[in-house]
Amino acid sequence: MNRVPDPPIFSYWCKFFGDNPDERAGSIRLIERSVYNELESKAALSRMVRENRVEDLFPATYTQVHDAMTHKGSVAIWFVKPAHLSGGRGIEVVADKDLPGFELPRHHIIQEGLEDIVLLQGKKFTCRIYLLIWNHSLYQFNEGFALIHAPTYQHGSTDYAVQVDHRGFQEERDDGVRMMPLSSLDVGHHILDRAAQASQRLRPIFGRALATSSPLKYIILGIDLLLLNSGDIRFIEINAIPNFIHSPLINDRVNVPLFAHVMRMIYGLGSDRFRDVAS
Repeated sequence: MNRVPDPPIFSYWCKFFGDNPDERAGSIRLIERSVYNELESKAALSRMVRENRVEDLFPATYTQVHDAMTHKGSVAIWFVKPAHLSGGRGIEVVADKDLPGFELPRHHIIQEGLEDIVLLQGKKFTCRIYLLIWNHSLYQFNEGFALIHAPTYQHGSTDYAVQVDHRGFQEERDDGVRMMPLSSLDVGHHILDRAAQASQRLRPIFGRALATSSPLKYIILGIDLLLLNSGDIRFIEINAIPNFIHSPLINDRVNVPLFAHVMRMIYGLGSDRFRDVAS
């Protein structure tokens, strides 16, 4: 009796920590680090956004203070971000009036602060959606989450707590930062639909990732966005190696199902939770 071969091993291993000692030639693994690092870099992303003429999908982003000062349109605040960090680390909020005397740190970008945003009970919230790049195709998962800040929002504020801080998101305290599945929000389905439409236009930016993906190579992108009062969305940044350790609610409702259905897709079992957004 012929033995049925074992299925290939599935791994989610970032090579920032070195090579995966359990990886084999036929293992299911992430695409090359050099490719996803380019998407992770905020500076490289801003360049690709300009080159592919999708500036309307992102806040204006610059690598020089002078360029920000010549920006057309009214901007009250700017976000200064390290090009290669995520999770709010190293971010500073600067008032537009203070730009003339501001020195942009090395390896940082300066991004327009969008304030015409939808609030939840008077508080700022950012959203995370997930895209799967696999076997030369691009898919969006049908769930994500909103991260709701603790302080009441104040327009024009440069207070880190108001604009950025989301420490304590794992604790699920009523008076702290909260995380909610997008499907639990009245605007959740609208956000996912708008994100899918906008993601179609990002295909050129994902060109290298799509080209290097295969039946055995994939990447899960966590894309952060804001919902504007107009109903449009704006992508803020792309996280090529997003954090998947969240509150118990988000772990159960979003993260575990996401990985389960990524594996269903890759192992050929099919999934009704991914939307093809590449066409």
